Amino acid sequence: MARHDGKILMVDDEQDLLKLSSSILRREGFAVETRSDAREALALLREESFDIILLDLHMPEMSGLEFLRQFNVRERPEEVLILTAYADLQSAVETVKLGAYGYLAKPFNAEEILSHISNIRELQKLRTENERLRQTQGTGLGMVGETEQMRQIYRLVQDVASTPLPVLICGESGTGKELVAAAIHRASDHAAGPFVRCNCAALNPGLLESELFGHVKGAFTGAVRDRKGRFMEADGGTLFLDEIGDMEVGLQTRLLRVLQEREFEMVGSTETHKVDVRVLSATNRNLTQAVAEGQFREDLFYRLNAVTIEVPPLRQRKSDIPLFCHFFIDRLNDRFDKQIQGVSKEALEYLEAYDWPGNVREMENAIMRAIALTKGREIEVEDLPTTIVENTGRQDEPAAVEEEVIDRPDALFHEARQRFEEQFIRDALEKTGGNISQAAQQIQLGRRNLQRKIKQFDIDVSQYSRRP
Repeated sequence: MARHDGKILMVDDEQDLLKLSSSILRREGFAVETRSDAREALALLREESFDIILLDLHMPEMSGLEFLRQFNVRERPEEVLILTAYADLQSAVETVKLGAYGYLAKPFNAEEILSHISNIRELQKLRTENERLRQTQGTGLGMVGETEQMRQIYRLVQDVASTPLPVLICGESGTGKELVAAAIHRASDHAAGPFVRCNCAALNPGLLESELFGHVKGAFTGAVRDRKGRFMEADGGTLFLDEIGDMEVGLQTRLLRVLQEREFEMVGSTETHKVDVRVLSATNRNLTQAVAEGQFREDLFYRLNAVTIEVPPLRQRKSDIPLFCHFFIDRLNDRFDKQIQGVSKEALEYLEAYDWPGNVREMENAIMRAIALTKGREIEVEDLPTTIVENTGRQDEPAAVEEEVIDRPDALFHEARQRFEEQFIRDALEKTGGNISQAAQQIQLGRRNLQRKIKQFDIDVSQYSRRP
């Protein structure tokens, strides 16, 4: 018996197409249901769920557009792939706005439909894996990743969280060291208390001392009232000292006393305050070298790193990049009022080829920018920052892929499709007076992709410019 790789509902009034396509899909291991009437399909979907719906755009009793208006795609697990003839392409674009994954032009062959379904299943598996990780120890701790390096970090976080041991978190800037500290706090006995952050590199020594220990009125010029420091704010909870390696040596002596005695005095005061604070620290510097050079106290170094956690740079765990994509998309969709489903296969290849010198923080900014710019349901290559596209060595690959497609045995079909694409683009340029941005928006294609197509078809845009 064939292994079922997913459930598919195919809705089309062409009986021959239903029979042939369902036979192909079943042979590939899918469980397939067919309906020739969209109303019957809606009734079935009230009782049963599927992974993919293949939906004909034009049917006599109910059109694909009307089906989508009644079927809330965004609240269902199914992805809808529209089946349409060339003449219906503009209507197919409307279905994408209603939540459909995309469209497949008729007539199509087995390779075409299986390729689309494979892409959809890959996207769905990534979403499922992302959700699974969200419920496992990694994402449950507020972190993303499933490489062995990250799994070791998850185990270490769980092991040290219930102890009073100070933890030193090391790693390059942007790797997520603060997330590790926050995860330790949430899993610790201090979880009910506050989690207080202090960036030791952001302030000069005088201000940092006041920031950590507080000051009394009149302690220095501008001290017009008493002010609590971060240690007091963190009493009963956790204090996270970021970039501890940048702390001035004199101030390190005061910090060492707090770690040893759990007491301190506010700046300008002789009154001693006792606190119960778990101290976690982080650095992107080599503190062993800093100790050897006399820039960091050796006794403080050993006091801080009872346990050391090394957070790897993103370039060393690129298999986690798809998870980060979906993590950031899920988090940012509401912020931008978008319904982005994921990242296209080509765009993901660029993201995985890039070395990410700014690590996870840089990636979050890149995805945020892409979500703000994209017009479709997936992030495309043209939505990515140019620094990523231009620094992966992949700029010329898309054209090569297109040439490879044309050389397949079904070249006649692809040639017909390209002729239609060229005319479709020319029509859009005609309607917009040669305005590439408006034409790209009208046909739901990224501007850079449209420019590439214009170059491919050798279209002279100036002939469509409206002249007075």
